[in-house]
Amino acid sequence: MRYVGTCVRGIRTPIIKEGDNLEEVVVSSLIRASKEHKFEFNDKDVVAVTEAVVAITQSNYVSLKQLSAEIKKKFPEDIGVVFPILVEIDSL
Repeated sequence: MRYVGTCVRGIRTPIIKEGDNLEEVVVSSLIRASKEHKFEFNDKDVVAVTEAVVAITQSNYVSLKQLSAEIKKKFPEDIGVVFPILVEIDSL
């Protein structure tokens, strides 16, 4: 019987920017974290990267200003509240 379930760790990375080599950033951050905090990787471990981070490196995102302009263009009359999914990125 298993007594321990899923273990989740948030790994800190440097600020990721457009054009960064995401593989290099992720791997080096994982290695640094595992050495500093003394944990190992095992078979069947999973590493997840948010789609926002992938989009940033691929320059595949829109600014809030661009999103606002597009909404105004498609809905010229007043509309209610729109809740876009936002990612806070200081460098945008």
